[in-house]
Order: sequence, then structure tokens, then C-alpha cells
Amino acid sequence: MSADISKSIPRADGRAKAEGRARYIADYPHDDMLCARFYRAPFSRGIIRSIKLPELPEGYHAVDYRDIPAANHIALIKNDLPAFAEKEIRYRGQIILILAGPDPDMVDELLQEIEVDYEAGIPAAGIDEGLACVGGPIHGTDNIYADLHIKKGDPDAAFASAARIVEGEYSTGFQEQLYMEPQGLMAWTEEENRKVVVQGSMQCPYYVKHSVEEVLGEGYEVRVIETTTGGAFGGKEDYPEIMGAPLAVAAVKIGKPLRMVFDRFEDLSWTSKRHPSRTRIRTAHDADGRITAMDYDIIIDGGAYESYSLIVLQRAIFTSNGVYNFPNVRVRGRAVASSTVPSGAFRGFGAPQAIYALEMHMEKAAREFSADPVDYRMPYVAAKGDPTITGGRIHEDVIMDRLIEKALEISGFREKRERYRKEPWKGIGISFFNHGCGFTGDGEQRLIKAKASLRKNADDSVDILIANIDMGQGPQTTFPKIVARILDLPRERIRYDNPDTDKVPNSGPTVASRTMMIVGYLVQKAAERLKKEWVGGKVQEIEEHYSMPPYVRWKQETLTGDAYPAFGWGINVVEVEVDPVTWEPAVLGAWGVYDVGVAIDERVVAGQIQGGMSQALGYACLENLEVDGDGVFRQRTMADYIVPTSLDFPRTGACTLDNPYEYGPFGAKGVGEIVHDGGHAAFCAALEQATGRDCPDVPLTPERLLEIMNNDD
Repeated sequence: MSADISKSIPRADGRAKAEGRARYIADYPHDDMLCARFYRAPFSRGIIRSIKLPELPEGYHAVDYRDIPAANHIALIKNDLPAFAEKEIRYRGQIILILAGPDPDMVDELLQEIEVDYEAGIPAAGIDEGLACVGGPIHGTDNIYADLHIKKGDPDAAFASAARIVEGEYSTGFQEQLYMEPQGLMAWTEEENRKVVVQGSMQCPYYVKHSVEEVLGEGYEVRVIETTTGGAFGGKEDYPEIMGAPLAVAAVKIGKPLRMVFDRFEDLSWTSKRHPSRTRIRTAHDADGRITAMDYDIIIDGGAYESYSLIVLQRAIFTSNGVYNFPNVRVRGRAVASSTVPSGAFRGFGAPQAIYALEMHMEKAAREFSADPVDYRMPYVAAKGDPTITGGRIHEDVIMDRLIEKALEISGFREKRERYRKEPWKGIGISFFNHGCGFTGDGEQRLIKAKASLRKNADDSVDILIANIDMGQGPQTTFPKIVARILDLPRERIRYDNPDTDKVPNSGPTVASRTMMIVGYLVQKAAERLKKEWVGGKVQEIEEHYSMPPYVRWKQETLTGDAYPAFGWGINVVEVEVDPVTWEPAVLGAWGVYDVGVAIDERVVAGQIQGGMSQALGYACLENLEVDGDGVFRQRTMADYIVPTSLDFPRTGACTLDNPYEYGPFGAKGVGEIVHDGGHAAFCAALEQATGRDCPDVPLTPERLLEIMNNDD
């Protein structure tokens, strides 16, 4: 059955996108559309004393916090981010007001004429300044958004009796999603200004709906429509809420349709990025070098407002032990406030930071004990039934032995590892990793409560009614494939349109490796029910509600139990060569082997693997995103923020091995994030062999590598 469902079919969206017929938010015409722009804070921290607007020509409008009908906040995890700043400014670029008018050039000119008088504060740029509360605390009394702890076994006793302790510190930087289509939304009102419609590029239509409802309050209906979304990688999980709420307020005040589409400079400068991190790890070892305990301390930079930092931090600490079952573990995770753009969602959501530190430490420990990096890891690899660090269990079959064997085979790892001991400037590295699928703990049932529907029309065609967008495993291709397979219908008889909250139930966001595994399973169950209840020529609708697998146990108050219902598992191998003159590392080969349950479409999964590996390698060596002393990004154009192209890396050698998951459609699990989780660690492990030096931070640009090579410590 898995071979049948995995066979590739043409993508539903492929031809329209290749031929330029797909319509993005900037392509939509609308009568009397006004151009809307944000006016952003021109300073990094302080208090607004006054704002002086230029004289606005007829037909031009300014909108700020005083025009909000209800609550002045963006509905994220915490409601600390205002839709429009009132007095306090926490980062340069914070939204103060909207200017709108018919001529975009005139709007831009008027923005330049706005004058702000303010009392300047001292910004805290980065983790260290945030921890030190430079300029006074931004958040609370200590600048800590969250401070989480996990303990398994008795790590204190293990460290006290250790024959040897290995310590390391590992850092990761910002990463920009750099989706092809920048952020963009439209908003207008209907029904005598009492219904607001927001349309645009987004991952989570119901998140945007909730955000708009919070600022408008009772008395307004809100409808959200997703247009074809030109890439997101997590960057359109939170920012459409940040953008949509003030835009909706402006639409209500002005009474005319508005469109706001960022240019690349604005998008790069002010939208959320991956959280930077710093992790300190200590491992206790017995006389034979075996790990008896791990102490893991990770800090992430949340930026000026909390946004998703708590949830990113939770995933980071739950991923801190990776694929391993260590007997004694202590984990601490903190999210710190700083004067930068609020950090947000990005593919992996804390796991790439956590796995990087862990895997680099496993490399370090293997070297300390003169051990082969694969052989050193193997005794700790978890198996079905093993305890997790949160007090849960691994409930699925773990096929890491098969994944490792396949990865070693297709990459030639062992032969190359031995050969490169004698060949300078070449190296090959490996990483082991897993990724929890779906929301953490009971989040799916407690928060999302996903619903999915199928509607059979009178002509016996079928509509898939869900709020998920066509991202990740290509649900507009794969979900009709699932339904057609079950109902024995031609795929052309199954329709799945871009979601519209007036027409589809809330199946949850398109995030967290959940769309295929969680929503796809609801779609499968609905199709199976429809098949049983089928009445030809009659309109029928079947709705399925999410319920947790019966084995999942979770206590949110203590963060204990089964953090995830299932995991994806993977191995990456990367081969590099370093130019000893320019210090530029060239990737000679990259391989990945994954357990993602069952691939619903082999070509779609292969595309995810190719893209995820390239993104991870860009994170490893190219994508340098720094902040200055004011917390402002130095790299703000595509000329200086460098991402991989098809010429930078070789074609990835990759495959998946079937390991069907009982509660996924035809056995499928998530794919979208795990493919980003391990490539950067494998790359840095290869660099360590090639250079003979520790490579404890990413991105490892040629300039950074030169610093490492010149460091005699």
C-alpha cells in the first residue's frame, strides 16, 4: 500500500506557477485600492513625547492606536506586542502608525516628513546585553520571558562520581526565512463597515482572524482569505497577524480597501527571524568514556517582545537530548528580551538550535575519547519504550539502525572518514536527529481543537474543507490524492481551494510538521466515513474532530509526559573541502536518510529534503545576519544577506525508509521541519575534521573560519 500511495503525481499548482498564472496578493485588482505603509520607530528604545504629521492632502489618511476600537495588542502567545505603539518603543522599526493614500510615491514622501520627539533609552543588543539588563529591563525585572527546567534521573550524583567531564559552548545566529514573495495583505470592509475582510499571503488564516477580532472587538465580523502564498518557512505564521490587525483598523477608519505589500528591504529589516541561541553543555563520563549524565543550558534571544519565544524554547529543551537516551539529564532553557525585532517562527522552531549544540558536543566527546563518531553515538540511541526527558515514552518503532546503515552506505562515510585523516582540508561529518511532530504536549487538543470536513456535492464531486494552506507536503496535491484513493474517484473530482474562514472549519495552522500527520489523518478518516455513508446524487458533509492518540499523557503545568505523539528521525552526512587561501568551504556531497512514516508523494518529499538541506547548509556557512549596537540588522538586502543557490551545493543524495505511523494518513508523519534539523551540524562536523579545529558556532563564513584558524587557544 505504501508504494502505491507514495507514487508521485503532477503537483496541482505546478503548471500555473511555472507559467506565471498563479495570482499572488500583489496581482489582485481592487477598485479604489489605497496604498498603505507603516511608519516605524526611527530609534531603538525610548519613549515617544510627541508626533508631528505633515499636512495630509485630500484622500490621504493617518491611523494610529487612538483609532483602535478594542484592544491594542497583537494576539500571539502573549499579548504584549501592541498593534500600534503608544508611548514605549522597544526596537527600531516598531509600528507607530499607518499612512494610506492613492499614490504610493506620495505616501512614501509623506512618511519622510513625519517628525517624532522622543526620550532615548539605551538599547540592549543581543543575549549578553539582555541578560545584563543594559538600559534597564525591557521585560519584567530580569528580561527573562521564560525560564524552564527539566530533570531526569540524578545528574548531580553522576557528575560527582564522573571520571571525566567534557564541556562546550555552542552558538547559532539569526536566520531570515527569505521567502520569494514578501509579506502582503489587503483589507476592506463590507456590510456597512461592520464586516472586515483580510486577504493575503499567510500560513494561518484563523490566527489572522483572531488577531483582527482582538483589535476590532464585538460588533465586527471578520473574514480571512488566503491567497497563493509564495513561500513562508514559518515567517508567515506570526507576521500576518502583526500586519493584519493594524491594517484592519485602518480599513475600518478609512472605509476604503487597502493593500500593503512590503519591498524586500522592509521585509528583511523588520520581520521576525530565527532565534539566535547560546548553549553550554557538560557531560559526565565514566572511566571508559561512556556518558553518564548531561547538563544542558540553552538561552535564546527573543527580541523586544515575547511573540512565540516560550513555545520555541519548549521545543528546544524537549529536543535537547535528540535521539539519545542518557540516564541522567538536567536541562535549563531561557528566553531573554533584547532590543531587536521580535524573534519568531522558522522551520524547525527551536530544534535546529538545540540539535546543533548537542551534535557538536557529541563530536567533541568522541574526539576527547579518540572514538569513531558513529560508534560513539550508537550505544545511546533510543529505542521503542525508552523514557523521554519529559517523563514520557517513545511509543513508536525506532529504525535508527536502518537509517544509519543506509546513510553510511550511500555516502561512503567510513571509507572517506578514514581517507581524510591523511588528506588535508577535506572532511566528512554526520549528525543524528529527530523531530517531534505536531504541537507540544496536549496543545492540539487543548488549544487547536482541529476540525476537517469533506462535502460531497450533488454531482458527486468532493470538496476538502480545511484551513491549511498549500505548503510543506503540498496538501493541495497530496490531500486530494488521499481522498481519491479512499473513495476510488478521479483526482479531478476532488477540489481543495485556498482557505476562506467563511467557508472552512478551523483545522489549525500550517505549522509544526502537523498538516500531513494531524490534518491529513482527519481528512483520511472523513473520507473513510463518507465512503461508508455514500449516497449518490445527494449533498453530504462529514466532519472529523481531532483527538489525541490514546497513549498520549501530558501535564502542561509541569511539562511532563509525552511531549509529542510521534517523531521523525534522520541522519545527515556532509562532505566538505576547505580552500586554505580563501577559507571558503565547498560542499562536495550531502546525504540524508529519514523516517517520516510513509511518503504520501515521493517527489513532494524529495523536494522538501532538497530544500531543507540547502536551507540548513545556508544556515551553516552563508547566512550571516548581524545586529549593530542599536539592535538593527546590518544585512538588509539580498546583496549582503547571502543564501544558497542551485550552484552552491551538490544535489542531495537522500531517501526515506518506511515506518508507518498508526495515526497518520496511510502511515505518514511530518516532513517539513526535520529536513532542516541536522545539515548544519553535519557540515560543521566535517569542517572540524578538515581543519582540526573546533567549530562551535554558525554561520561559519570564511571570515569566521579564518578567525578560528588564527586562534591559538
